[in-house]
Amino acid sequence: MRGAFPSVAELLPHRGRAVMLDAVLEHSADHTVARVCIARTHPLFVTGHGVPVWAGIEFMAQAAAAHAGLNNRRAGGAPHIGMLLGTRRYQAHTDYFAENMQLEVRAEREFGDSQGVGACRCRISHNGQTLASATLIVVETSEALAP
Repeated sequence: MRGAFPSVAELLPHRGRAVMLDAVLEHSADHTVARVCIARTHPLFVTGHGVPVWAGIEFMAQAAAAHAGLNNRRAGGAPHIGMLLGTRRYQAHTDYFAENMQLEVRAEREFGDSQGVGACRCRISHNGQTLASATLIVVETSEALAP
């Protein structure tokens, strides 16, 4: 589904400059796509280069958290607090995300269990070209975010 979604800050426990996604673009029960705009004002921006590609792991984790938050809202609940447990096979095809790039971060649910542990296959792309990919292992607690 494409359309109007809540602000990313409503879906994550992060606040201020720690929120690195700009918007949710698309969501279904199985995946979420978010946008990250690379600008000089980004908290990890390196002058003359852009944002280091290792920041992509955080972009992916936030997209996975937004996905879980939207699914919880659809079920009538509130977003829960979650944590990144690990990353498998992070592959980067660039050193930096360059200034003015509009990145699409896709988080696609691979599996999840009743204890809140799950995996998301993630990809960061720009103009259809994959710049980074990984599988994230995450855990979602039963503790809801405070309003």
